[in-house]
Amino acid sequence: MSERFSPQQQQLLALAAVFQAAQLADDIALRGDCDPRAFEALMQGVMALDAESFDTIYSQPALLRDGVSLLNRSLNRDSAGGNLRPLNYGLALLHLAAKLRKNDDTVNILRHRLKALDGQQAHFSSVRDDAFCHRLGGIYVDTLGTFRFRIQVKGEPAHLQDENKAARVRALFLAGVRAAFLWHQLGGRRWQLLFQRKRLLTAIESIDINNL
Repeated sequence: MSERFSPQQQQLLALAAVFQAAQLADDIALRGDCDPRAFEALMQGVMALDAESFDTIYSQPALLRDGVSLLNRSLNRDSAGGNLRPLNYGLALLHLAAKLRKNDDTVNILRHRLKALDGQQAHFSSVRDDAFCHRLGGIYVDTLGTFRFRIQVKGEPAHLQDENKAARVRALFLAGVRAAFLWHQLGGRRWQLLFQRKRLLTAIESIDINNL
């Protein structure tokens, strides 16, 4: 793994990526758009299937800044006057990733579909391309979308009914599950969020988000 961050910092940045995906999905559902650079960073992360280091997956950790802030809020249990939807989406993505880890067949299908799409990336102008997002969204529907557990997205009906925007939300949820998988691989567990909040807060506060 990368030496830029400690193992615990890497773990928390992976978790921050989950919440970053949740925040961007909420932005699209409400406003119809989101930070394009942060979106691209998460899409590149979901396509980094055989990365050898954390930096290979998230090469620009500064673009996870909103996710770090949202995670900090969650660990501080600071919901006063805040928007709870991204927090709820983030927790739902962790739950969905846990469901996926128990289903080897779906994991294999998901990996095969992503590998196939990776081989076709040259046909798309970028990972922000509508067509590319539709492909990722379709992979989400065909794999994670088959589970009984569903994430209910709330927002402006006009945005939710727009096929391109809906595909981007699904692509972000797929990126969030990929980040949740990485978090788990790095030793992250749900119980830590309940019983080790102070230790996690100390670790996340050691990440200077203004200088990432």
